[in-house]
Amino acid sequence: MTIEQTQPAAENTPRWIEGVLIETKIIDTDDGARTLTEPAAIKIENGTFTEIRFGASAPSDAHTRMDADGMLMLPSLRDTHVHLDKTFYGGPWRAPIPGRHWLAEEERLLPEMSENIPIRSNAILDLLISNGTTEVVAHCNVDHVIGTRNVERLLQVVRSRDDVDTAVVAYPQHGLQGGKIKPLLADALRAGASVIGGLDPGSRERDVDRTLDTIFDLAVEYDVGVDLHLHDPGTLGLFELDRVIDYTLQAGRQGRVSLSNANALANADAPTVRAMAERLAENRIGIGTTIGVGGSVIPISALSAAGVEVSLGSDSITDILTPFGQGDILEQVWMLAQRFGWSDERRLAQALLYGAGEPARWSADGRRAWPAVGDAADFLLVRASCTAEAVARRADRCHVFHRGRQVCGPTTETR
Repeated sequence: MTIEQTQPAAENTPRWIEGVLIETKIIDTDDGARTLTEPAAIKIENGTFTEIRFGASAPSDAHTRMDADGMLMLPSLRDTHVHLDKTFYGGPWRAPIPGRHWLAEEERLLPEMSENIPIRSNAILDLLISNGTTEVVAHCNVDHVIGTRNVERLLQVVRSRDDVDTAVVAYPQHGLQGGKIKPLLADALRAGASVIGGLDPGSRERDVDRTLDTIFDLAVEYDVGVDLHLHDPGTLGLFELDRVIDYTLQAGRQGRVSLSNANALANADAPTVRAMAERLAENRIGIGTTIGVGGSVIPISALSAAGVEVSLGSDSITDILTPFGQGDILEQVWMLAQRFGWSDERRLAQALLYGAGEPARWSADGRRAWPAVGDAADFLLVRASCTAEAVARRADRCHVFHRGRQVCGPTTETR
């Protein structure tokens, strides 16, 4: 889904990174697949790669250079589902309280959490960046308790930062409440939220079409993307999916709609998944999901094979629901590979696609187009020999770059 994002100022001073390892191809050998790499020097200007020299060093007259010392270059990560506005992270330790209804507990704590947005959302963004993420989709409450204050406060935070792209979703966590929340959502979109959210039009809202009418009317009126949380299982969940696709087509929003969770697909039979995946792909509707240690998982391989873009998100990080969120998309990729048994070189390498998007895609013949001259210089440097090792070992992200500027890691440049 293409969404409007805050754009950081690019680093204008040309810089070279030399001694960096770039993957070129995955080949088959008698001992299984193996990833080929080449050392290279890369020039960065105005936030993009402008020159790549394989097997060479930076020119002797390079004004600013960094020695990568054989570290592997990987595309930076994206977190397509995270809640920055309602968290305990960045504040005193606080564990969830079992037995309390989480929505009622959230209502009670929303004013306190809203006041802490400047500190805690910045803390989470710092955590995400340290783990290699430079693109974030943040679902932000719009509700009867705090109105649009969370959106307004979070927008102030993300607009103050140039080290990460953050899209803010106006998200009605407590429902549309018979239309009462629609004016608040409109206010949030006018304030600068670039995506309209929604959730469970059947079980939560009790009226699928009326809910989708509201969401898509706002999307069209304010020309924003759509991101719907769909948790409902079984027949209801599949019906909701079908109706979302219908509305996407009718509203002409192909390529601008995303689904979070889409749990109904987790236990659907193969023909149903195949048919739904074809419709989703035809209308360029992506799905964001979170991988946990248990529970069912949507059929990611089948969805991807049909052309559906699947991405990963942290969801909750230390809040009233869970204390276990790590804000680490590479860890999500690692868990994904384990859940599906992707333990060979090719599938481990291909798994990074779900955490980094198109730059991490490998072609059918084992080649990768990234990095290329003209690409945005969003990347990581890690101590690993290849993507497969980086995924399997959850390699430390030693340096993180966004639009050509180092945003995390020690500075080792010479001038």
